[in-house]
Amino acid sequence: MLLTHNFRQTTGPRAFAFALLGLFAIASGCSERAAEETPLRYENYENPEADAAAMRSPADSQGLPAPSPAPLDPPQIARAESLPKFAPSAKAPTMTKAPQPQAMSVPKAGSAAASSDVVTSQAQRIEYSTAPAEQVAAEPSAHLQRLPAGAEHDAEAGFATVEVFYATDRKRTDVPLSSYQISGQKTAFMMFAAVAIGLALLGLYQLVRGRGRMAAVSMVASCLVGVLASGWIALGQANIEKQGVTYSGARGTLVRGICEVTVPDTHRRGLVERPSLLRFELREDQTKHMVLTSATELAADDFRQRLSDRVASAPESDLLVFIHGYNVDFESAVQRTAQIAVDLPFEGVPVCYSWPSQASLVGYTVDENNSEWTIAHLKEFLLELVHESGAKSVNVVAHSMGNRPMTAVMQQIGWEMAQATALFDRIVLAAPDVDADRFRRDLAPSLLKVANQVTLYASSDDQALIASKKVHGHPRAGESGDQIVVVPGIETIDVSGIDLSLLGHSYYGDNETMLRDLYELVRQRLPAPQRAMLIARQAGELVYWQLAQQQGAAVR
Repeated sequence: MLLTHNFRQTTGPRAFAFALLGLFAIASGCSERAAEETPLRYENYENPEADAAAMRSPADSQGLPAPSPAPLDPPQIARAESLPKFAPSAKAPTMTKAPQPQAMSVPKAGSAAASSDVVTSQAQRIEYSTAPAEQVAAEPSAHLQRLPAGAEHDAEAGFATVEVFYATDRKRTDVPLSSYQISGQKTAFMMFAAVAIGLALLGLYQLVRGRGRMAAVSMVASCLVGVLASGWIALGQANIEKQGVTYSGARGTLVRGICEVTVPDTHRRGLVERPSLLRFELREDQTKHMVLTSATELAADDFRQRLSDRVASAPESDLLVFIHGYNVDFESAVQRTAQIAVDLPFEGVPVCYSWPSQASLVGYTVDENNSEWTIAHLKEFLLELVHESGAKSVNVVAHSMGNRPMTAVMQQIGWEMAQATALFDRIVLAAPDVDADRFRRDLAPSLLKVANQVTLYASSDDQALIASKKVHGHPRAGESGDQIVVVPGIETIDVSGIDLSLLGHSYYGDNETMLRDLYELVRQRLPAPQRAMLIARQAGELVYWQLAQQQGAAVR
């Protein structure tokens, strides 16, 4: 297996607004390194009464009048301060359509019922592990006990290997001939190939000896056997694989494959551990870092067969599709997919879709163009997953600019849908860098048509989206505060105050409470009123939700 390397492309300086966006991203990179020094832990939900009391605001406990409706400033967010360690053990229920928020009767923000009812409902419906918190903490590699389908844990080596299926329309870098390998019934293929080559050499020998007729017979026989060998490939009995492929930020064609990512036993939930110069780490170490060890490109039919086989053998016949955002290379996208799947934990099959982002701070405008260019390929791939993977549930998580092609694809699918049954289970929009007005008017109706449940995570602390608003001149769907997007049927979660990093743009995968809520959303398939960490708020006649902070969970 070959180690996959980054191939980053850089472009010339852009406008001042894009330079501002770059400065924010640089600051984020520094904060992400510093974040690696603070472990994040899941908690075990054992004391719902204490949690309900902890998550109530001071006004609730003192019987004071409810404060003004949302938007709320981050300091007003309630805290869940006494949650013990989290070790979910419940099986996911069957796929259901989420209830419509506008049909709910929700108390005003800040009332006791608004907080306690949510927590009590969660305590009644989810069954958690009853193991003591100390015992859960003492288990070595406890987070690696429930891995995605196809993953293997090597206790001696000190890491687990996670299998991530992928599709990308990036341009493939040059692959040496030595990286091509034959899989499947390769013995028969190699035999046919050897016979064809042998007959060809025999024909040449006969030609040199002046035996024209014998030479012609040998050459014809060689061609026939060669056709048989080619047919062996065409029929799928054997497959040609490109081992150790890498992809750049240039546009290519839609290809599919399988990656392997190693996750160290020392992995801490919420982090993608990478080498750091601050710790004098110059090389990747599989016992310390998440490492992309292989990327194998497959023919389309071979990919579909392997994916359906993996889904059929998985503990849960579900897919989790991750679509990355701006300034992300192929390697980072696959590593993030593996990290989210391990940290939830997700026992289905993780899938990564990587479009040609430039992985460059000054590549924002190029990324914008490529996020539109990739729409046709993403649509083809998502429909392929729905109709040919055999999965009972297809869940889609898109981040940042990745929400642009995702929502465009869902809009097209919604227009074309004839049946009333939703094609997707859960759709999650994390910090969507999408025009807020266009989302409300054009995109939200299609999302509700194609999915059983749609969730939007927004934050008033997201400086990357604030910079994007300055560039485009209009609010983004991922912002909260005065501009929070609340649409009937879509569950909007305000995570303001949760992510304490400077940029505040990657909370979907590196915050403890966020991961816990994603677990209850994707794995438990619970609507917002039944999820433990959410507090109901009102925006006019509609309801949105606030993610409660956990004290000390993400001090950075």
